[in-house]
Amino acid sequence: MELWKNLSSQTSSCVEMVFLEISSFFGRLHPLIVHIPIGFLILALIFDLPGIRNRMSNTSIVWFFSFISTIITVIFGLLLSKSGHYIEAQLWLHQWSGILLLVLCGLGWIMRSTYFNFPDFKKLNNVMVILTLLFVGHNGGSLTHGENYLFEHAPEWLKVNLINDEPKQDFTLTSLDSIYVYNDFIQPLFERKCISCHNNQIQRGGLDMTTPVGLFKGGLSGKAIVQKDLDKSLVYNRIIKEQSDKRFMPPAGIPLTYSEIKLIEWWILEGAEIDSALSEQSLSEEIQSLLLRQYNVDTREKPWFEKVSLKPLSQDDYLILEKHQLSWRKLADENSLLDVRFQGNSLNDNTIAVLKKYAQYITWLNLSEVDLQNKTLETISNMQNLTRLYLQKSDLSNVKLSLLSPLKHLEILNLHSTQVDQQVFDVAMQLPSLKKVYLWNTAVSTDQIKSQQSFFPNTAFIGGLE
Repeated sequence: MELWKNLSSQTSSCVEMVFLEISSFFGRLHPLIVHIPIGFLILALIFDLPGIRNRMSNTSIVWFFSFISTIITVIFGLLLSKSGHYIEAQLWLHQWSGILLLVLCGLGWIMRSTYFNFPDFKKLNNVMVILTLLFVGHNGGSLTHGENYLFEHAPEWLKVNLINDEPKQDFTLTSLDSIYVYNDFIQPLFERKCISCHNNQIQRGGLDMTTPVGLFKGGLSGKAIVQKDLDKSLVYNRIIKEQSDKRFMPPAGIPLTYSEIKLIEWWILEGAEIDSALSEQSLSEEIQSLLLRQYNVDTREKPWFEKVSLKPLSQDDYLILEKHQLSWRKLADENSLLDVRFQGNSLNDNTIAVLKKYAQYITWLNLSEVDLQNKTLETISNMQNLTRLYLQKSDLSNVKLSLLSPLKHLEILNLHSTQVDQQVFDVAMQLPSLKKVYLWNTAVSTDQIKSQQSFFPNTAFIGGLE
């Protein structure tokens, strides 16, 4: 019994495939014969012009041929629609506007025929024929060449108003950990370009791309996606073929863009993971640029201050800073972090208290040419968002630089023309984000810098002006 069911199922599938192939063969004649009714309709409409109509004894024969050729065209179009090459939502308008044109052609013939007694509204019918013909023709062209085919070379002022750009997903406010490559990039791309032909109802070549299971299972020709292997991944091989190749995908509509192909290529080479977050992927500069351009996903490494979001300060807060000789500027309008510079020579307790109060808002701090004490460095150590510290030409003879070790996000430390010695390397070892240390005109020699540099692969010690 089970064998009989399997045999029946296979027979049914074979019959469906044979019917699909036959209907596809005849359906593909639709773009060829569609010009025949167009020609007859244009001729019929010309014969109905006032100056010509009086000279014609009978125009019904032209309308009759328009009607018959439109019937044939609609039939072939319906066969082509069963191929699954077209997205249903786009196909619907073209299909039903074509059927409406068929009805209007029939009415045009009936009103002019001596065999029927039908109300006469020829002029209205002619207007509707012209409008419907333009509409159905435009939709047909959009199905074959893409939605913006008619307007893509129009003047710029016209193009802006007529072209419907494909809406882009915007991940500006989404963390990289919350973006999943397959769900957010790859699957939506397949839905736009592939799933109309490869879904759970229409499986061209036996391929269902609506689920990861169907995608990796593949179809009659083999696996659609093979992890880390472009040559064996049939989906990739079909989308990069010449459009003249009968195996090129998609066979109708807009082909995949260079960026879309590169995205699929990168996903396959990265292992074609289904549940992998973007933060876990290896990103080349090209892919980083592509993601930024297409999805507003900025994957470039950012300085710490660009990642911090704080409650905005009030105008009174800024006045307090200025009152204590602390000039300030915001690094960006949308970010409350500050670049602060002390304008005096000696920090008193009140100024140190103000620095402590606004410690989390200070990301760049300039205390150059200032006599510093340990309590000042203790205050600086509370600046959790500090990324640049300028202490050049300051008196550091009475301070312990080791007090700066809590500054885990410090990237630039300027100590030139100070009393620091080689102990600065012990301090630098405690600062994981440190990128540059300026040490010229200090007790640290060029030879000492060279001997220590190998221990700091990510930090540049800049000296040489002893």
